[in-house]
Amino acid sequence: MQPENNHELDKIQKLLLENQKILAENNEVLKKLQRTSAVAMWLRIVWFLFIIGLPFVLYFYVLQPYFDALGSSFGTFQAGLQEIPGWKQFYESIRGAGISGGE
Repeated sequence: MQPENNHELDKIQKLLLENQKILAENNEVLKKLQRTSAVAMWLRIVWFLFIIGLPFVLYFYVLQPYFDALGSSFGTFQAGLQEIPGWKQFYESIRGAGISGGE
């Protein structure tokens, strides 16, 4: 081989090794990003379940014993809600939409 070609081959080999190192580093970074996004997705799901489930848990474990102790029921609670200004119209509009939507 000619010395000129040998020098070019060495250069190409060094560039290929550098490219291989960069690809390996890029692969590690991509794996970390994928792992982070998967963990973030699961944390987001848990957070939404917590936000949605918290009112039900609070009602059944905190408020319901007080309602039972006072002799109240959900009907009494709902009747009390009817006294809130604007609630009756809101409730009737929701009920009316449900009835007309079902027909």
